[in-house]
Amino acid sequence: MFISRVARAFVVAALAIGLGFAAGPQQAQADPLSEKVIIPAPCSASNPYDPAMSMTELRDGIAQNWGFQMVGSYWTDPTYRPLVKVIWQTLDAISCTPFLDTVHATTGGQLSLNATVVSGWPAGDYGLTKGNSVSLDFPQLLTSYQTDPGHVARLFVHELTHAYSLNRGDNPSYWVDFNRIYAKNGRFSNYGSDASEVMSEVVGFYVARCAANNPYAPSENDYYQFAKKIFGGKEFGPALGQPLVCDSATLAAQDEAKYAPAKAVAKAVSDQRAAVEQQQYAQAQAVVEALAKSREEARRQIESAQSSAPAGP
Repeated sequence: MFISRVARAFVVAALAIGLGFAAGPQQAQADPLSEKVIIPAPCSASNPYDPAMSMTELRDGIAQNWGFQMVGSYWTDPTYRPLVKVIWQTLDAISCTPFLDTVHATTGGQLSLNATVVSGWPAGDYGLTKGNSVSLDFPQLLTSYQTDPGHVARLFVHELTHAYSLNRGDNPSYWVDFNRIYAKNGRFSNYGSDASEVMSEVVGFYVARCAANNPYAPSENDYYQFAKKIFGGKEFGPALGQPLVCDSATLAAQDEAKYAPAKAVAKAVSDQRAAVEQQQYAQAQAVVEALAKSREEARRQIESAQSSAPAGP
């Protein structure tokens, strides 16, 4: 175990140099992978990630915004800023759905997020490393981040889903529904050979649509519809079978093209309103000028009449 941790520390140090994290502990660093799309259609940002925030502010912000207890020193280690950013954005991306409320209700509002090193090869777990805690192996996840940033979001939601399904022993309706689908469809990804693990994979990949090797295809519609229900009907990407764009520049261009007609109409309406307002202003100005002229003419006539009037006795 000691050798394994030393090896991980060496890898993390090399990654830190590669990512340019050699500056002071509270400075935001440039991340060449930060523009990769992880969740193509997140909820509208209610708490946008701010790169100017310190690591301590980010840790405390996660606790305050989404109600988690934060455990582990890695949260404030600037080496792991890319992971904290993905976790922050993932939480914000699902915050308009009932998912997090259900997680907190199921776990008694005491769920913690533990940034640590997990024994063995898994990069995360729920309740094994620390009770009622989603434990994330930050050194291992930072390695995965280099080739697949979406892996971080997928695994994070995967472990949250284990917390979500903590009450599955009571056979709630979602568990009945899922087991019916699982009995018919079987495994979903290359990981997980029981219903609990498969459900976590189904939900994790549903959110992290751009994670590598995402199994979602039209043939997995049953699982897709199950996950969609878990998130209150919110979808995090296009419908199954439709092109999935995971490049930020292309996605931005598509959004621009998508909303171009509406923007054109809005501009036309705005221009027309401005023209009408300008015309109304000109008309009002003309009336004011006419009144001023009339007033001036009346004053002159009064003065003329007074000057021409015969003098008194």
